[in-house]
Amino acid sequence: FPYENHKKVPIQVVALVTYQSQFMATGPMKLEPDSVMIYGEPYHLEQIDRVYTKSIALSNLHSSAHGLISIEKISGIRMSSTEVNYSLDVARFVEIPSTIVVKTRNVPSDRVLSVYPSKANVILRCVFPVTNDPSGRVNLYIDYQDFKNSINGRCVPRTGKLPQGVIA
Repeated sequence: FPYENHKKVPIQVVALVTYQSQFMATGPMKLEPDSVMIYGEPYHLEQIDRVYTKSIALSNLHSSAHGLISIEKISGIRMSSTEVNYSLDVARFVEIPSTIVVKTRNVPSDRVLSVYPSKANVILRCVFPVTNDPSGRVNLYIDYQDFKNSINGRCVPRTGKLPQGVIA
C-alpha cells in the first residue's frame, strides 16, 4: 500500500446568486462544516490548499436560503465529508444617502496626513425597516499604511465597525 498522509483544508463555495430588487445578502454564505480533512499520498496533498463545492445557483432571492451541496471530488483523494450545509441570510434594504467626514488612522506622530476630499458622499444600505438614521455612527478613515503603500497617493476609505442594521 502507498504511504498516505492527511491535512485539513477549507471549503470554498462556488455560487452564482441573484436577488430581487431591494434585497441583498446581509453577510457571506456560511458553510457547515467550513473545512474537511483530506487523505491521500503526500504528493497529491501538497498541491491542494482548498476544496470546492459543486456550483450553487440561486436566483431572484427575496428571503434567506439554505441547503445541502456536494463537495467536488478530487481523484486520488478521500475526504472526511462529501457534503456541506450552506446558508445565506437575505434581507430587504433601503438606501439612506449621507455625507460623512473622512478621518485618518495610524499616522505616526512625526507625520501629517491630509485627506482630500475630506468628506464622502455615501449611500448606506440598511435592513428594512429602519428605526433611526445610522449615518451619524458610521466612520470612514484612511489608514496611513494604505497611503504609504499606494503608488499615486489615492486610497479608498475604509469603514470602522458598522452600526447594527447597516449591510456591508
